[in-house]
This record gives sequence, structure tokens and C-alpha cells, in this order.
Amino acid sequence: MELKITQKQFDRLAEQSSENLSSLDEVRGYTFDWDDNILYMPTKIKLLYTGNGKKEIKYVTTEEFAEIRENPNYKILEDSFNEFRDENKFYSDLKKALQDKQYGPSFEKFKESLIYGNPFAIITARSTRPEIIQNGVKLFIGEVLNEKEMESMLDNIRRNYKEVSSEGNPENIINYYLNSNDYSAVSSPEFKEKFGLVSDVDKPEEGKKIALEDYVERVVNNAKYLVSKKYKRLSIGFSDDDKKNVDAIKSFIENELLDRYPQVNFVVYDTSDGGKNKLIIKKS
Repeated sequence: MELKITQKQFDRLAEQSSENLSSLDEVRGYTFDWDDNILYMPTKIKLLYTGNGKKEIKYVTTEEFAEIRENPNYKILEDSFNEFRDENKFYSDLKKALQDKQYGPSFEKFKESLIYGNPFAIITARSTRPEIIQNGVKLFIGEVLNEKEMESMLDNIRRNYKEVSSEGNPENIINYYLNSNDYSAVSSPEFKEKFGLVSDVDKPEEGKKIALEDYVERVVNNAKYLVSKKYKRLSIGFSDDDKKNVDAIKSFIENELLDRYPQVNFVVYDTSDGGKNKLIIKKS
């Protein structure tokens, strides 16, 4: 997928020099849920409703599903999440959400993380192939960032990643950056294969724990290669709109990740109420 950047923009960006770029003293990594967190996508979930003596098919948004997924009156079907695997549907829904400015609570934070060239991961309950989500992020960059923001992003990627510190081609820089990050769709066959899971992850919060743990380990182990010089601090954030996911991840960080990675500052952003409730996680 190509970025929607004009030739004039590329020519100007290619002229930007990476000279005199100082090292960042902090590495900030972010993990983002996609739906209702970065964007409100129009993708629907098909459910069987059996309440009040009725039996009918209902289509609900991911926001609605977060509220009713424990309700016994709503049954998941074999094809409930078909739209979330459909690649063409993902692109069309993404374009519509951007066109209609259906921005979620973490939209600006995600945009900011891209501009600063921070390491990030998309951790979503979707079953979309990882490369499709990556292409979606590339489309997001081309649609959302203006020329000045694009210039800043390229400069920051050059600063943060030694391998492209002298690269002049903007397309190569962006591709390298996107290839360096993680795209975990925890309901996908690819996720199951990557982590050697015998069966599908029954609950999205369990899959998100696996994805977060893998991301944290990678960032911690490779942080020294992500910036041109030594860093002083390392912080990792997790952002999700589903309260159940937020509570599960908060507990997982407190009970496991804090002991394993005492050098990391963990922050959870609870966007379940449509805002951003920032939770700094420390040992109880």
C-alpha cells in the first residue's frame, strides 16, 4: 500500500538532513487497541439474541459488544466476527472512519507516538492478518499527518533508529519504522501460530497479555538499538477501551511484569468511558 504523499512532499522531505539530531534520553513504547480506542470503526459483530422469548440476529458495534459480551442473552456464532477478518472491509471501514473523523480517545496519543517515532504495538481482538493492520497504519499516516508532522516523524525515526540515520528516501524510512513494530490480532490464526498456541484464545484479555509480554520483552532487549545513544528511562504504555481488558492487563503488570522488568515504568490508559484515565502501575 502506498502513502498518500505528493511528489512535492517527498522531494521536500528527502532534503531534510539528519545532522545535529541529539539522542532522546527516554524510550517510550506504546501498545494500542484499535477499535473504539484509536478509531471508531463501523465494523459490526453478528450475534444471536435470545432474550425476552425472542430469537433474532443482531449486529452490534465493538463498543456495544464490550458492554454486552458477558450477557447470556447474546450468543456468539461461528460467523460472528467475519467482518473482522475481511481485509477489504478493514480498509473501507478505516477510510470511512478517517473521512468522518471518528477519532477514538487514543487517536491523538497514537498520532503523537508516530510523529515521535516511538516503538509501538497494535494489540487488537480483531482476526485481521498482521500485514493488513500494518498497511492500515501506513494509510493512517498518509491521511492524518500534515507535511510538517511528516517532517518531524522522519527526523525522529532517523534519530531513533541507527539503521536509517542517513537514509534520504522517506518511503524507505517509513517502511523500516513500520516493519520494526508489532501488529498482534489476538483472534487471528497468525497469532496462534506465532505463539505456538494449541487452540484459539477464548478471551481477548488473555491474548492481549501474551502480546503485551512479548512486546515488552522485545523493547527491553532491543532498546539499546532503538536510539543512537544511551537512554536514561524506559516507559511502556497500554491503551484499551474495554474495562475487562484494562483490569486484566493492570493485574498482569502488577503481579508479573513489574517483578520481571523493574526498570520499566508501566502506564495503562483506560479509555472505557470515552476519555483517557491514566493509571501509573506500581506494586501494591
